[in-house]
Amino acid sequence: MKNSLLAIIILFSTFTFAQDDAAETPKIAVKVPKGDTVVLKGVSIKFMEVVEDSRCPTGVDCIWAGRAKVKVAVTSNGKTEEKILTFGETRPGEEKNTNLFSSKEFAINGLKLNPYPTSEDSGKIKNYVLLICEEKNN
Repeated sequence: MKNSLLAIIILFSTFTFAQDDAAETPKIAVKVPKGDTVVLKGVSIKFMEVVEDSRCPTGVDCIWAGRAKVKVAVTSNGKTEEKILTFGETRPGEEKNTNLFSSKEFAINGLKLNPYPTSEDSGKIKNYVLLICEEKNN
């Protein structure tokens, strides 16, 4: 009887503690093709150009992992501001910036630049897509 009671207590405590872990909400990305404009929560985001794409191609051994820098125009409340987003490595004195817009309620951030270069691309990528997402501020 004691063993059965102990087994039941262990079983219920396992279920109770397993429920404490909150699942992280997945980020839903919005695709912004180069040259296009997307509007999120009244904020207009235009993917203007790829300033730099020195990311190490897949299948190649590189000394530096590289980075991608993109220029984006963000329009909110009638004001337009150009921003440079950096994905990947930064050089000394530089800051990694992926924030497009912030308010008390939400933020819009850049997630990554697609496609990732391969050894066959050799600088010929023309169909870049910027992935962005909205996140609620607490």
